Amino acid sequence: MGGAADAAGGVRWMRLPVPGTLEHINIWHAPGRVGRVLIDTGMNQPQTRAAWDALGVAEGLDALLSAILVTHHHPDHFGMAGHLAGRFGVPVRMSAPARAAAQRSLAPLNGASAAGLADYRDTWGVDFETLLGSARATGTLEKLLSGMPEAGAAITAGETIAELRDPWQASVHFGHADGHVCLHWPEGALFIGGDQLLPAISSNVSLYPGLASSDPLGDFLASLARLEQLPPDTIVLPAHGQPFRGAAARVAQLRAGHAQRLAKLSDFTATPRTTPEVVTALFGSRNLEGWNRLLAFGETLAHIRYLYGRGGVTRLAEGGEVRWQRS
Repeated sequence: MGGAADAAGGVRWMRLPVPGTLEHINIWHAPGRVGRVLIDTGMNQPQTRAAWDALGVAEGLDALLSAILVTHHHPDHFGMAGHLAGRFGVPVRMSAPARAAAQRSLAPLNGASAAGLADYRDTWGVDFETLLGSARATGTLEKLLSGMPEAGAAITAGETIAELRDPWQASVHFGHADGHVCLHWPEGALFIGGDQLLPAISSNVSLYPGLASSDPLGDFLASLARLEQLPPDTIVLPAHGQPFRGAAARVAQLRAGHAQRLAKLSDFTATPRTTPEVVTALFGSRNLEGWNRLLAFGETLAHIRYLYGRGGVTRLAEGGEVRWQRS
């Protein structure tokens, strides 16, 4: 942890600590037209800052770093961006939706309006304000971010990243995070996937007020359909776990996992169920506190929303309580 190794095509692989079950995040630096370009930054915490003190020297980035690219706004990817931009004096680029999501994450109640909170509660049967307040009581998100760096030019879909030496092409995805950027270098058979395509775990896909994505699971599955088109010899460089080949096979596994969860939800709602009851059915009752509880509710609602929007479940609202029943 905190070291570096060669990946492929001149890309260097660095692994930084992350608290909790994830344990680590993979970040990368690649040859730039000038110097080196960093992709993702790690989470703002003392262990990561200490690792960066060593990496900046060992990898020569104190002298060579010319730009930072961020795949998406989650703290393990974006958390050190403000600090590193100031330390190295380089621009930070991310997609416009990802930057907007980062700004919302620093606002009270994730930037949701009173009307948005009321609509979320009335539609989905969940009080987001209470849910988020309980999560933040266990640790505030702001501490995991080193501030908002000055905005660099937004990364756009289909763009060939000018800062990189080789022709890496950007794609922009929704579902796991608004405006998640992936980078593909076809000639080098390399794909930097962030959290959009992971080898051993499934990315959280959640429905919250204020998202650019109104159907996050639908958007995530659409993203997977794009990613399964990667050539089979492409090396996927993920944010968590080991690099791997066989994007299409991994997509099939992820798609099957979501299909199983949707089937379980459908079976459980043969009898009308409240949203909290569905959460317990899908995730159990253990370790659903703080941020884990928020993530479980968000993911459950993404699956309910997917079925509801396609006629798979019916929303029943009586006496101020929302229940879901299989259609």
